Amino acid sequence: MNDFKQKKSKNKVWMEENIVYYILSTEVDEQEAILLNDIGGSYINSGQASYVLIGLQKQSSKFSSSARKIWVRFLQNENIKRVAMFGGNVVVRTLASFVIAATGKKNIKFFSEKDKALEWLLGK
Repeated sequence: MNDFKQKKSKNKVWMEENIVYYILSTEVDEQEAILLNDIGGSYINSGQASYVLIGLQKQSSKFSSSARKIWVRFLQNENIKRVAMFGGNVVVRTLASFVIAATGKKNIKFFSEKDKALEWLLGK
């Protein structure tokens, strides 16, 4: 099921070593957010993953309001222990900060680099 949905997605999502990876390289509209939510949610809800790493590329500056609402609900999932975001430009980092604030959770942080995000995510 995830492979089929992944082929429909413009962005990339996969699970590896207890982490759901999202690499957002294009805009995220409502349909795209639902696909990413479904794939990542299946890993989180099945217990295969407990952490989420989101890579925001400079090209991923469009993040629709409806997509942000879907992501807020996803990130509020109690099965997620920590979420780290990294990269992006000023616009996408600002949108990400709105999503983080809207979740009301303290286990979500933003980093400039992937290495630092992974280090915090895994508590190293």
